[in-house]
Amino acid sequence: MDRLPALIAVALAASACSKDEHAPQPPRVEGAQVQGRKDASTEAFCDRHIADESGPVLTLPPLAGPPLTGAQGHWRWLNVWATWCKPCVEEMPRLARWREKLVAAGRPVDLAFVSVDESNADVAAFRKLHPEMPDSARLADSSKQGPWFTALGLDAASPIPIHVFASPSGHIRCVRAGSVSDRDYAAIESLLGE
Repeated sequence: MDRLPALIAVALAASACSKDEHAPQPPRVEGAQVQGRKDASTEAFCDRHIADESGPVLTLPPLAGPPLTGAQGHWRWLNVWATWCKPCVEEMPRLARWREKLVAAGRPVDLAFVSVDESNADVAAFRKLHPEMPDSARLADSSKQGPWFTALGLDAASPIPIHVFASPSGHIRCVRAGSVSDRDYAAIESLLGE
């Protein structure tokens, strides 16, 4: 039993992607991930949660690749990922399915992807191998990553994937560093109903 906390720490560290494997990982609160709950807590799901429109307006650093599109007046869900991040790649189809499910349930949300890969060639090579994956913009200047993460309310060295939710008015309402699993859908649905 003395090894259980160490095993849990190793598993949590392995589930997030960071190019600097020695960078500190933010704590993950798992309260929102209780299966079968309809009232999942956005406080537990989000590393940063702002329950009203007092949060900053979502701003993006310079991007390369396809422009981000989306209808005004909808929630925006931004997923920050990289081709070398296994949890990022694994969750992308789930995110696309969830977006369709949310829209069908009357909760319109625009889902956009921003890669932190070093070059457009990295993303293009990935897309060639995985044509079913959604289009993605890319952070044009990697030196802007840390300041952008800080502006989102995270540590500059936060691991990816990162999920950012902005309300229809464009204000940041939730930021989460770390991947999502099937049991997180209820928390996202609850967030979009705020």
